[in-house]
Amino acid sequence: MYKVFLVDDEELVIKSLKATVDWKGSGYEIAGYALSGEEAVEEIKRIRPDVIFSDIRMPGMNGLELKNRLDEAGVSAKFLIVSGLAEFALAQKAIQNGISGYCLKPFDRMEITGYLRKFKRELDTSRLLPEGELLDLIEAGTPEAHYRLRHELALAGVTGSENDGLRIMLSVRRDRLPIHESIPCLTLRIGYRKFIYVMAESDADQLMATFASEGHPFLNGIGFSKQGIDTAGFAQAIQDAELQAYQYFTLAESLAWEESWQSNDMKSAFGMLAEGDDQAFIAQLDSLQAMFRSGHLNIRHALLLYNDCISQLSRKGMGSNELYLYSFEQLAEQFEDVRDMIDDLKRLFQEEKDQNHHQVFMPPGRSSTFSVMLEYINEHFGEDITILGLSKQFNLNPNYISQLFRKELDKTFTEYLTGLRINRASELLRTTSIPINEIADQVGYKDYFYFSKMFKKIMGVPPRGYRYDQNQNIISNPAPF
Repeated sequence: MYKVFLVDDEELVIKSLKATVDWKGSGYEIAGYALSGEEAVEEIKRIRPDVIFSDIRMPGMNGLELKNRLDEAGVSAKFLIVSGLAEFALAQKAIQNGISGYCLKPFDRMEITGYLRKFKRELDTSRLLPEGELLDLIEAGTPEAHYRLRHELALAGVTGSENDGLRIMLSVRRDRLPIHESIPCLTLRIGYRKFIYVMAESDADQLMATFASEGHPFLNGIGFSKQGIDTAGFAQAIQDAELQAYQYFTLAESLAWEESWQSNDMKSAFGMLAEGDDQAFIAQLDSLQAMFRSGHLNIRHALLLYNDCISQLSRKGMGSNELYLYSFEQLAEQFEDVRDMIDDLKRLFQEEKDQNHHQVFMPPGRSSTFSVMLEYINEHFGEDITILGLSKQFNLNPNYISQLFRKELDKTFTEYLTGLRINRASELLRTTSIPINEIADQVGYKDYFYFSKMFKKIMGVPPRGYRYDQNQNIISNPAPF
């Protein structure tokens, strides 16, 4: 229960306000009241309420002066001013002074209840764990993590039931979607331009209908998980919603929110892509575009198709291992859509044929072009850098760039880039308190969960564990004076 304190110079008004609202049913309790501003200051400092209702015009200290005194005393609470129509000018001034809300006498139960609901959502949210810790709970997947996650969802006002489970919405847009305050929702940023929104299933249905009414362009970059999930299924639900959110990339002719996350049998989808005649292979790539447009294939298939083609090029001796992509974000950053991706794959196959007739020449010594390219990577590793992008930027064959890295640095392009990113992430984890999901962004990982996986693979511990260990070392071994 959140605590409420009432301030008014007329005791009859206090009694009226107490009787107007179902305080307990709204999640509150009346913790005390005062009949003057002076009396209220000391009582509020003692009780530390979460919400304060105060008359704006009282003898001695008025409501605005009370707010200022409490601010000076370091009291933090939602402050709602009560006034009559005659004090409208004062009410406007109150709003300018950081008042949380204002309502008129005589009291309107619906108006006050609306404020209480709003305050409760804000108070619940302020008690939530930091965003990074919530993401860790989702990633951990243990029974204890599920229990704690359910508790955090309850604080955010998001609860499921036997008849109304939970659902996850995911967006891959620059800004988070504006969710109406009437919908309880836990919003988390899980990557660059990627947010998840956890809500009740019935609220998700309402949002689907609202978004559909906005028209086709508005649907781009939005996806929903299956119905009736619980916290144990969050990891899979995020993946399902992500497949739908990227329907714009696969040029789906009719965006669907039901069943579109289902994956077809990969063998039946790509069984035709057998090695052999290159011309037949390219024709088969063209035929797959229709399957993407019809919705039979999704972005997961697109990523698998791309990497399967790169694998075939590598087996042909092109040495294109560095062209592999590892996430939907990389694919969507590299190509405008699946049609653009297939066109580029055809270009690579043509280059492979040409390469059979023209051997790649490797001049002795480090080339000036490689030095410039290396300097660029060192300065921009936090951005989305791929060897394919570098080949376009520096007008070099991707295979040639790959060979340069092995010759000059005795490591692959991917190893070099990953080393830069993880070293920088380690430094930020040791020396700053920047949230981990923001560190992931800064060092070039556009998905929090992928960053955590890569960091653990290289450093042996997840990012949060690494930061904790480093802080403990500092405490155990303080720097000498």
